[in-house]
Amino acid sequence: MFKILSAIRKQPTTVNYQQLMIEFLTGIVEGVRAEPDPFKQDWQYWCIEEILLEHGQFIKGGQAQQIGIPQQCYENCLSIIFAPENPEGLIYCEGLALSDTTNLYPIQHAWIMFDNEVIEPTWNELSPCYFGIPFNQQWVMEKTEEKLESGDNITSLLNYQSPLTISLLKYGLPNEAKIID
Repeated sequence: MFKILSAIRKQPTTVNYQQLMIEFLTGIVEGVRAEPDPFKQDWQYWCIEEILLEHGQFIKGGQAQQIGIPQQCYENCLSIIFAPENPEGLIYCEGLALSDTTNLYPIQHAWIMFDNEVIEPTWNELSPCYFGIPFNQQWVMEKTEEKLESGDNITSLLNYQSPLTISLLKYGLPNEAKIID
């Protein structure tokens, strides 16, 4: 891992960041799958990273402007998506982002996509690499309401502490959850 990071630091290209992201996710999935878990044997996915590898995509940057509260990316993005004054076509995305200025490893993050480009409301600058799932807005609205009604106050859709995530791990990501090209 450190060899990859040092190579990226010397030559920060999109390809290097994308390679790091895939290797990071693959390493976690392989580690989780290496130990048999009878509890999860009939689950579709054993970890969030496995969902991301199957359904995620790289999304290139567009613009960044910190208009939201730092370290509250999920809340920032959901409030923008659901604001009636904002244009149609905004897409909520959740996954991992990497920034060579703020963190060395991919971190869980949310952002908005518009016209196939990232809109970053939480950070002052774009990450060199966003990898995540663009979610269907109607599905996000329904699940957010269900989570609040059930007392699940975890904003993120992909969080191990949320019953929604456990359901996604067991049964998979429903087609109506994803933006299908």
